[in-house]
Order: sequence, then structure tokens, then C-alpha cells
Amino acid sequence: MQLLSFTAGGQTYAIETAAVVEVLPVVPIRPLPRLPEYVLGVVAYRGRMIPVIDLARRLTGEPARARLSTRLIVIETRSGPSTATSRLGIVVENLVSTVGAGDADTVFPEMHLESSPYLGKIVRVAGQTIHVLIPGNLLPPELASGLAAALPDPS
Repeated sequence: MQLLSFTAGGQTYAIETAAVVEVLPVVPIRPLPRLPEYVLGVVAYRGRMIPVIDLARRLTGEPARARLSTRLIVIETRSGPSTATSRLGIVVENLVSTVGAGDADTVFPEMHLESSPYLGKIVRVAGQTIHVLIPGNLLPPELASGLAAALPDPS
């Protein structure tokens, strides 16, 4: 398993590369009113509208710091027992690297915290501690399904 690691809120996190569709520079995001602060809005991506979240704000409550290395990672998510997938953009402060989970010195299992269902296992690779995120749990199910239903094709 390969991981794409990045920073958000000053901490290192990762997502399995199998979930990553594309890494882009941050593009203008159209805000949506009355959503949680970590939902920045939507962007048109390859003919479809996708929601975008500020990962640092989602994880720590503090907004991502704007840097030259700030990126928008488009990921494919699957939430719940459904086999349907959807795309989600996540803004991260800094891409770090790709690492192989097989190179991990230590692997701690998922914690299954109700308050933070997006936090998966923790791996330690080459002296660096990385928290692996569960992409399908980054948005609460009711918000994910509501956004998927509300975002039409931009055509």
C-alpha cells in the first residue's frame, strides 16, 4: 500500500494513493452558505462540481495556512455500505512525499473514534509519525449525501 503524505494544521497525515485522483494547485473555490466552516465550497472538476474541504480546519479547527506548496487533492470516496463513489477536494498545506506502508517501522491500528471517524491507523516510517486518514469518513454521511445530491453537472 502506497501513501501520499502531506501536512495539515502542522501535523503529517496521509491518504492511500489508490484514493487519489489528482493533485492540483489550489483553484478559486465557490463558497456555499450555511455549511460547516471546514467546507470551503465547490469547484468545477472535469465537468462535475465537487465539494472542497479545508483539511486543517476539519482536523484542528484552524484554517490551512496559505503557502506556495498548498495543494488541492482530488480524492475518490466511498462512504457507508454503498458501492457508489464520489469525488471530494481537500486542501492541504504541503505535500510531503509518497511512502510505502510496507516500509513502516511501526503500525498502530485504527482507533474507531466516534468523534473522529476519519482517523485511521498510525504508521511510523523513517522516524516520521503519520496518521492515515479514511477518505470516506472526512464528511459526515448526511453532509456527503446532501452535497452529492445537490451538486448538478455544471454544463
